Amino acid sequence: MNIKLSSHRPSANLTDTEARTLAQPVTIIILLLNIIFLLDGTLQIYHQNPLAPKTLFYGLLSLSIIAALFLAILPSPNRYANHQTAIASLAAALLGCGLWLLPEENNLPVYALLTLMSAVIVTLWERKTAFIFILISVIPVSLILFIFNRLDLSTLTKHISLLLFCSGLIETIFRLKQTMRARIKRLEILNNFSRQIGTSLESEQVINLVNAALQKAIDADSYYLGIYENNYLTFSLLYDDGEFFSNLKVPLAGTLSGWVIAHQKPLFLPDLRSEAELEGVNLILAGQGRTSLSWMGVPMITDQVKGILAIASYQPNAFNQVDLELLENLGQQAALALDNAHHHSQVEKQARLDSLTQVYNHGYFLKLLAEEAERAKITKSSLCLVMLDIDYFKQYNDNYGHLVGDQVLITLTQIIAEHIHLTDAIGRWGGEEFAILFPNTHGAQVYQITQRIRQKINNMSLTGPNGTPLPLPTISQGIAVYPDEADQIMPLVDLADQRLYIAKERGRNQIDPQPEHWQKIAQE
Repeated sequence: MNIKLSSHRPSANLTDTEARTLAQPVTIIILLLNIIFLLDGTLQIYHQNPLAPKTLFYGLLSLSIIAALFLAILPSPNRYANHQTAIASLAAALLGCGLWLLPEENNLPVYALLTLMSAVIVTLWERKTAFIFILISVIPVSLILFIFNRLDLSTLTKHISLLLFCSGLIETIFRLKQTMRARIKRLEILNNFSRQIGTSLESEQVINLVNAALQKAIDADSYYLGIYENNYLTFSLLYDDGEFFSNLKVPLAGTLSGWVIAHQKPLFLPDLRSEAELEGVNLILAGQGRTSLSWMGVPMITDQVKGILAIASYQPNAFNQVDLELLENLGQQAALALDNAHHHSQVEKQARLDSLTQVYNHGYFLKLLAEEAERAKITKSSLCLVMLDIDYFKQYNDNYGHLVGDQVLITLTQIIAEHIHLTDAIGRWGGEEFAILFPNTHGAQVYQITQRIRQKINNMSLTGPNGTPLPLPTISQGIAVYPDEADQIMPLVDLADQRLYIAKERGRNQIDPQPEHWQKIAQE
């Protein structure tokens, strides 16, 4: 399983505070080096050295440059980022002239100054700017020395060595900057993720936050979040080769994910070109079916959640220990959030249900009825409401006990559920009275369903606590249709209730209206 993403590596650019903190020590050293230049030039004047004016001039020149750097640029380096190439080029041209002004044997402080300045520039700005600085510092002067026959092999070797040393230093500092900024960026992403996910009570929202965090924090070709269910891994999140996949399940046995979940510990495989030495593991492909060469996964284990968060890459050695630590943090927090979402969902579900029969309670059924009526109004369809009551239920309770009465209520709702669709709904209206909602149906259809429910009740078996057969209860039902017979919710309920009592008055174990009523409605 592999996923192709655009690169999300954090930028190596630092904030002003970060850049200033890193560059300040080197800048102070450069300042001290310039003071040494000035002292050296002063001593040379005292000893009447003919090189004294050049040394003193170069010291003042470099001191003015470093003073401008220290006083103007260092406090807010990002303010000058758009002019960094011009600033670096000017500084290079001025500081590089020391290689021409001063004799080769006195150039060691100049080499040190150029090296330190290249370090400051790559710290403050971009890598290419530092390379421009060191190239302009050395190459033009080398050409001038060559023209004037002052570039011997020893000097050329030193200039090349300076270029190579500075190039290595620039690259090293740039990569350190990149690593540091990446760590800071990941901490920011993790902190933001923690704040957002801490208030998430919906599983879908948690998955979306995990998706966003992974895309920002880790440069991976694939990632997924899978939940263990009945020996299968169900992908709540699977992104592969620029495409999301949904409703995908794979057998867990023999997979890397299965190993992580079974052992409840992270697994990091930096190079899958070598077979993973994991007993019972066979690599399988999902998504686009391409083979990954780097893989890591972390378990997500709580009381209610058992799953995995994993990433992969087409390249070997694409991840490191920092990536694994980040993935563990994301996985742990996501697992807790999904656990909370599960608890919240259960609490909300129970708040909607009747505690005994586990069908919708009175309040939620009314809310659902209002929503379905509004939908029927928009779609210009109809819905049917059935009010159902168990005949003589109080006497039944009094004669056989409340435990038997409760069992009758539970059995009744189970029978109703067997005869309706998932889009229909059952609610306990109160006591032994129930309501059934049939969206997008007509009275004649519902009459047939209620007839089957009534017949099933009449034919069920019921025994008492001692195993003796008990007489079967009967039910009466009333049907009303929205909006043909009532275009408001409460009138619809009243009409169905009135018809329920008409059915009772006719001798109970009845349904009202009779088929003739629906035939007449159909003909109108």
